[in-house]
Amino acid sequence: MEMRPASVEEAAVASDILSEAARWLMERGQTLWHLEELTPELLRLVARQGELFLAYWQGQAVGTLIYQHTDPLFWPEVPAGTSAFVHKVAVRRAVAGQGVAAAMLAWAQERARAEGLAFLRLDTDFNRPKLRSFYEGLGFVCVGEKRVTRMGYPLHVALYELKL
Repeated sequence: MEMRPASVEEAAVASDILSEAARWLMERGQTLWHLEELTPELLRLVARQGELFLAYWQGQAVGTLIYQHTDPLFWPEVPAGTSAFVHKVAVRRAVAGQGVAAAMLAWAQERARAEGLAFLRLDTDFNRPKLRSFYEGLGFVCVGEKRVTRMGYPLHVALYELKL
């Protein structure tokens, strides 16, 4: 698997991967994201900042994530230059359960370590035990919870960090 920055044009590919995952979760009554927060237009802004990445396997884009150095919504108290933050980790259903998400997070961990950062941090839905267990299995530790509103939607998240 290869991780590379998504171009502004490739934001539509990331949007498609995220929307596919979001619809699959919605069908199961496990809404994680809302489609209006996954549009190509919004993701183009992230791509322009160099924070949107795609995972390629056998020449196909199979996953995406956002990798940032600040997170004012969920982690406003974290000093700049100490952590990387991962958001919107998603893989195509065709490769679900094949280790792509874990490989993407391992890439983020190595990138953050190479940048000299102390932590890789993320947030996830507080009420998703299976997803939380996935992150914990990768070594992330829950260090708190938070209630916030994003794009008009109330969120209750568990905050996770991985010491590098």
